[in-house]
Amino acid sequence: MDEATTLTTAASPEAAARWQQIAQQLRDDIATGRLPPGAQLPNETQLAERFAVHRHTLRQAVRQLSQEGFVRVRQGRGTFVRELVLDYALQRRTRMTENLAEAGERATRELLSHETVRGGEWARLLGLRPQDSALLLHTRASVRGRPIGLATTAYACPALAGMAEAFAATGSVSQALRSLGVADYQRARSTVSCRLPTREEADLLARSALEPVLVVQSFSYDGHGRRVEAGCTLFAADAVQLSVEHTA
Repeated sequence: MDEATTLTTAASPEAAARWQQIAQQLRDDIATGRLPPGAQLPNETQLAERFAVHRHTLRQAVRQLSQEGFVRVRQGRGTFVRELVLDYALQRRTRMTENLAEAGERATRELLSHETVRGGEWARLLGLRPQDSALLLHTRASVRGRPIGLATTAYACPALAGMAEAFAATGSVSQALRSLGVADYQRARSTVSCRLPTREEADLLARSALEPVLVVQSFSYDGHGRRVEAGCTLFAADAVQLSVEHTA
């Protein structure tokens, strides 16, 4: 192949950036529910007109979304948003990242906010005195760019007062606890219920306030029998099914 041909066939930086932008816009449509699970994407002609690009550029974007697991291409039928139903196991060592990795999925977790509270229900759940303080972390978990869960977890102060910074640095509760000296911890109990989300919770989960959420309340102990974590996690009921592991 001569130099002229190479220059003709090579994708320009502008073209490469354009298909990446299109892929991101379609990811956003999926994550926010504008393209819900099972929905069919508009055909190539419609999408090419929407983004004002050639079909080749559009196909690069769709190919990328297919590789990432956002969509499934069905020959002769079209391109569809993949259903997201995760099997989440509640067990003694429940770890979100490892749990979803076993299902072939990759979860990302972000710290939405944190606060320190004195006494109250969270201190009681941690086995603290009424005058003691607890650090609350408010986090959100996403899979394939779509929010699946909101969690509020409490940690005793001052021993674990650095959890917000440690979690922000690692994106993992287990790694954050390990960095603060908690090498291992086990869940002692999980209580599951169901309710409708508040408007704020529905917005954070990118779902309707009329779609129910699964509520899992739990607490965990470290290897010395000390209660290190109490939490409440809301799972989008259309995306997560909970399974319980029975142990002797």
